Amino acid sequence: MRDTALEQRLRIQYTGIDTRRPSKDHIAENYFAACAAQEIPRTAYLPHSSLVYCRAALEAKFQDRIFSLDEVRTLIKEVYGVKIS
Repeated sequence: MRDTALEQRLRIQYTGIDTRRPSKDHIAENYFAACAAQEIPRTAYLPHSSLVYCRAALEAKFQDRIFSLDEVRTLIKEVYGVKIS
């Protein structure tokens, strides 16, 4: 069953993923899926804007700690070998 036009617009707004684009263009979603699966390529790049989301995830997990963006950048580079673009 196909979504109606209204359902498609709502799905795009809710998920933030433009389903009209090919899945290979969902860079952030693909990156985070790879992180969750521990399959991060060593030449991977993370968009600089995603540091805010990574920081929020860290602060949600470690609620007694506040992270700076520089700390998050360093952690991502050291732990996962991922460069920030």
